[in-house]
Amino acid sequence: MSFWQSFFSNRYLLIFLGGAVGSVLRYGLGSLIQSGLGSGFPWSTLTVNLLGSFLIGLVLRLSAEGAVSQEGRFLLAMGFCGGFTTFSTLSWEALGLLQDRQWVSWMLYTQLSLLLGLLLTWLGYSLGGRMVA
Repeated sequence: MSFWQSFFSNRYLLIFLGGAVGSVLRYGLGSLIQSGLGSGFPWSTLTVNLLGSFLIGLVLRLSAEGAVSQEGRFLLAMGFCGGFTTFSTLSWEALGLLQDRQWVSWMLYTQLSLLLGLLLTWLGYSLGGRMVA
């Protein structure tokens, strides 16, 4: 199978479509959050990353239990969550906080993102297990 045949197969198309929707939703939700809370702290990126962590945990657990198909996993976990979450943006914003010598904000932002992201991934995974039990 050629690259182009593979690209336009269901798997790649599902990831592409999910990523497009996730990216647009990330931008819209991020803009809404940031306009409401101001630009002093990257609340929008933190919120999107935490929500994405929960969703990927939920989707992957449901997929592992057979409640979400392989196609659904490609669409939702790899596509949507991949386009929705913004970990590279988190890294860029964390660097900006360091460069501005905002030590407390940097520590708060990076640790909340990591620790709450892991917690929400676990909560999503646990909820997915309960949903199929």
